[in-house]
Amino acid sequence: MKRTLYYFLKLALLLAVVIWIANRPGTVEIDWIGYRLETSVGILFLGVVFIAMLAAYLYRLWRGLIKAPALFGQARQDNRKKRGYKALTQGMVAVAAGDAQTATLMARKAEALLADEPPLTMLLSAQSAQLQGDEEAATNYFTAMLESGETRFLGLRGLLIQAQRRGDLPLALELAKQAHAISPKTPWVLESLFELSEASGDFAIADQALKDGAKTKNLSSAEATRKRAVIKLEQALISRDDGRHDEALVLAREAYKLAPDLVPAVSLLAEMNARAGKVRAAAKTLNKAWKNQPHRELARAYMSLWPSETPVERVKRLGQMVASNPDHYESHIALAEANLRAKLWGEARRHLKLAEEDKGASRLVCRLMGQLEQEEHGNSKAAAAWFEKAETALVAHNWICDSCGAIADQWQAHCGDCGRFDSLTWKRPTLVKSPDVPSQPAGQKAALDRVVGNEIQEVKKLPAVLDHESGKKTLKAPTAEIEGAARDLGA
Repeated sequence: MKRTLYYFLKLALLLAVVIWIANRPGTVEIDWIGYRLETSVGILFLGVVFIAMLAAYLYRLWRGLIKAPALFGQARQDNRKKRGYKALTQGMVAVAAGDAQTATLMARKAEALLADEPPLTMLLSAQSAQLQGDEEAATNYFTAMLESGETRFLGLRGLLIQAQRRGDLPLALELAKQAHAISPKTPWVLESLFELSEASGDFAIADQALKDGAKTKNLSSAEATRKRAVIKLEQALISRDDGRHDEALVLAREAYKLAPDLVPAVSLLAEMNARAGKVRAAAKTLNKAWKNQPHRELARAYMSLWPSETPVERVKRLGQMVASNPDHYESHIALAEANLRAKLWGEARRHLKLAEEDKGASRLVCRLMGQLEQEEHGNSKAAAAWFEKAETALVAHNWICDSCGAIADQWQAHCGDCGRFDSLTWKRPTLVKSPDVPSQPAGQKAALDRVVGNEIQEVKKLPAVLDHESGKKTLKAPTAEIEGAARDLGA
């Protein structure tokens, strides 16, 4: 609306000027080389305007003719670039689809059409070389990309991925550091820097990468804190194994402060406090953790704080700790194990029955029941039956990898099967059953076999003694062997 009003306003102004000039009085006479021209002032003005407009048009036509060759060349160059960009796009699509032949063809076409802009085509050429398995050519392209500021970052990433594939962690870490210097907030840079530095044992850099990830919102605060706790715990375990107990205590305390629910950190902190003579502090830490998250590793760490006590005294002391969570499955298991060592058969049986009612006849319950039958009654047949039952019983709780489903005998920072960081969770394995054939993840099955396979084989190898009077074979299970197998069981 405003544009229309503005247009009519200009038109009215122009008409007013024309009318004003046309109404001016007087005439104009021009004598030029024998010619005489007489006209009014308005007509003369219109003639001058017409001649000026014609001159302007002729001038623009002349300039267009002069510039025509250059414009033609520019149009041709623009068309060439357009086709080059199209080839570049098609090549990238082919790389994403894994079509090596098309990617190589488009890379060559893009290189020919965009010869004056090599940085644009280097990445496509490098990736097409990778698809064809020509790592040397890809390396050359990625290395050439380092020379240009526009493509240096992409070149570093390409070389980093190649180094990771070759297993060259030192080189990969160095490249990650260079990429971090260029773009410290990029998610893949922080992730690579953390993974590579942690795998290389450079925990200070790994910890800083987690802090930066939380600061830039690439990681949630909770995730970064949890991973930092695992890093500290990993350092503490290394320090303990190397005999640097003071350093291990400091690191274990930091890990516990970051993640009080991380059971291995609680257990290690209690162990290191006990080594330092701080038994009361160790017991306090374990009691607090048990109240929030009962775990058999905590019970075993608690029992080890007073090695000189008798088994019966340990049962009484353990009862004080589990009183904060008396009906929990882990409480019954801990008390059952302690009562077995104290030879308090009735209490051991009672807690095993309660554990069975809670989670069912798990492998651990079956193993402990077998030990109980052997030690209390000397009933090798009943003990063997319980051990055989354990072979098909479900695992109640264990360290399970959230990534591949593998089961670990004990907690560790990395899954032993897939290598993923901080993927082990204390939980019950998930078994997938079809309508006809029961099944479970391959990783879980293999891990389950590793966890209990040795124990089951020990049962099958129990010495068979021929009773010459009856002509029957009976299994005589040595008590020490059964106790050892049950004690080592992680199911």
